[in-house]
Amino acid sequence: MQLTNKDKNEIIQRYSERYRQYGYSPITLGWIKGKQDIRFDVLTSLQDLSNKSILDIGCGFGDLNITLKNKFDNYYYLGMDIVPDLITEAKRRYLNKNINFLCGDFLENLVSQEFDFAIASGIFNFKLKEQNNYSFIENVIREALSICREGIAFDFLSDKVDFKYKHTFHSSPEKILKIAYKYSRNIVLRNDYMPFEFALYIFKDDSFEISDTVFNKHKKR
Repeated sequence: MQLTNKDKNEIIQRYSERYRQYGYSPITLGWIKGKQDIRFDVLTSLQDLSNKSILDIGCGFGDLNITLKNKFDNYYYLGMDIVPDLITEAKRRYLNKNINFLCGDFLENLVSQEFDFAIASGIFNFKLKEQNNYSFIENVIREALSICREGIAFDFLSDKVDFKYKHTFHSSPEKILKIAYKYSRNIVLRNDYMPFEFALYIFKDDSFEISDTVFNKHKKR
C-alpha cells in the first residue's frame, strides 16, 4: 500500500519549504552536518557494491553518491524521492550515464528493473497521519526485497531515546526485527554508530547446509 495523498503532500510540503529556506544542505533533510556521512558509511559497510546496481529510496539530494564514489567502483545508481525540489537538485549535482533519478512514491511500482541492493536513510522518520508506520515500513521492506537480488540496508530512528519530536516516528528495534525475520534469517541490526538510531540489513541469501548450519556465503570457496 502506497502513501496516502495527505501523508505524501505533508512530506512534500515539509521538505519543499525547508529547501526554500536552507537550499542544498543536510539541514533541509533534517540532518546535522557530519551525521549523514556516518549513516551512509554504515549503510554501505557490509556489502561490496563495486559493479553493483543500487536503488536509493528517499534519496534526497543523492549525496549517497559521495560515499559510494569513495568506496566502490563502477556502480549503477537510481535515486528515488517524492519531493520534486530535491530530485531537481540531485540531477544538477550527480546525473550521468550511471547515476539517474526518479521522482515518485516507491510503493507506486514505478521501478520496473531489478537491483542488487537497496538503501534507505531517513524515510521512516516522519510520523504518518493516515497510515500505520509499521505497515508502511513492512510494505517498503517487502517491495524492496522483491526487486533486489541481494538485500537491503535501511536506517531508523530508535524508540530507545531520551526525547521525541511531535512529527518524528521512532521505531522499535524489536518490532523491526520481527518484520525482518519474515523475509530472511540472514539479518544484521547495528546500533553501534549513534545511540538513538539503528541500521537494519536483510540479506536474501540465507541458505546453509544442515550439517554445519553456517550461512553458505560465509564459507570459503
